[in-house]
Amino acid sequence: MSRIRAFDAWPWLLAAVGVGALAVVQPFAAVAAVVVVGAVTLVFAAPAAAAGVTVVAVLFVRPLEHLVPITQLGYLDEGLVLLCGIVLPLRRLLARRALRSFPGQWWFLGFAVAGLLSGLFLGVEPATFLLGGVVACKGLVFAWAVAQVDWEERHLRVTAAVGALVIVFCLLATGANFAFEGAWNAVMASDINAIEGRGFLPSLIGPFSHPIDLGQIMTLSAIALTAWRMTVRKGPFTFTLLIATAAAALLTARRTAITSLVAAWLWVKAAGRSTGVLLAVAVCVPVAAVVLATPLATVVTVTYDEYLSPEADPAARTVLTVDSFGVAAGYFPAGAGFGRFGSAIAASTYSPEYLERGYPSIWGLGRTAEDGRFLTDTEWPAIIGETGYLGALAFVIGMILIYRASWRLYRSGASPLVRWAGLVAVGWTVATVVQSIATVTFTGPPIFGLYFGLVGMVAALSARREEPDPDRRPPHTEGAMLITASAGRASTSLARLHSDTATGFDSRGRT
Repeated sequence: MSRIRAFDAWPWLLAAVGVGALAVVQPFAAVAAVVVVGAVTLVFAAPAAAAGVTVVAVLFVRPLEHLVPITQLGYLDEGLVLLCGIVLPLRRLLARRALRSFPGQWWFLGFAVAGLLSGLFLGVEPATFLLGGVVACKGLVFAWAVAQVDWEERHLRVTAAVGALVIVFCLLATGANFAFEGAWNAVMASDINAIEGRGFLPSLIGPFSHPIDLGQIMTLSAIALTAWRMTVRKGPFTFTLLIATAAAALLTARRTAITSLVAAWLWVKAAGRSTGVLLAVAVCVPVAAVVLATPLATVVTVTYDEYLSPEADPAARTVLTVDSFGVAAGYFPAGAGFGRFGSAIAASTYSPEYLERGYPSIWGLGRTAEDGRFLTDTEWPAIIGETGYLGALAFVIGMILIYRASWRLYRSGASPLVRWAGLVAVGWTVATVVQSIATVTFTGPPIFGLYFGLVGMVAALSARREEPDPDRRPPHTEGAMLITASAGRASTSLARLHSDTATGFDSRGRT
């Protein structure tokens, strides 16, 4: 036994010697090797925890990159998603279990194929359309990876507990931002123009670097808390968190966050058939409209002048959205290809499509960091322009199928926690679609990991109801074993009877 243990220790000893030798020659490579091996080991040993770490990393990668100006930190979310996308399916295959698909997976695959093939056929540089494909599809890859994990109720309880801790942390940071606004923004804000107050509302950023990030997270948090109180249980703690997260979303002064919160909250309440609450809202809305008539009128006027007025210069978001349909028509049926319009890669390389349309002279769509602040300010121009009408249609159908699967899980879940996960996915789908009109939700931090991670959980929870338990024999197998055992005992008794008759003695040796 000692020899076997010594033999098992040799690989670790050799690995330690190898890493030590590498550290002498290439210290950075040695550290990277240790980190990669440790990360792979974590994903294999604790897949659910690895998925959770990835979600948290996606949440805070932007403020981390802002506070620690190391370029490589900006790729932390892509790196962790890639790690999960490779290791989690491999782990399931090694266990000799079939890979799962997530809702709408094959339609999303069509979306990806449209962007890649269009880039290939139109002669886009491979580095451009491949990197663009990674950015566009990383959330989908993460959903597929998370679907390979066997999620159970204990995982949902841990998820809820960790989520509550993250919410409390964000609220404490938001409170500090409100109390020490100038000092906090000087350290945390990445865009001075974005933190200017709007009317009577400040533009708080909390633990993030931009108000819209805080607004998105607080909106999703409020929806998750609402769903918890509808499906699991109500209490003063969750009520306090619900009010605080809704207030934090309001204090970001972002129309996208506020609108998505209202829309998703009403949708979730309607899904839960909370008629009393909806009736109270219907009564209170006219009163609130009268009381808040002046600020509401200001918001409506500013929004109209900025986006809809024919006399004003078109806003950057409007230009991108309108032109995306022209790009899709010009490169019918599959668009301009990944990395060519409306995406982060198109902005970093400053796509020829922008030069052709005179974007350098349009404020917010220029070449520099200051002039090009709105090149990646919304989601759908990239989906429509880069993958065309076919790719955009496939993406929309995929989102509809995600909503349908989430609704089914909510309606037919076997436990309150499972139903909670389904209802949260319903609300988050509505919220992210609303937010995607004016900000990046499906392809960029901070919420793509949260949303698509939940989509993967919905897929796994739905599939586990239909998959046989590998540790339990099917009922018909157990019945067959009982029949076989009974037949064996009967044949043994007959053999003994035949022997006793032939010898004249019974089974106890008596005549």
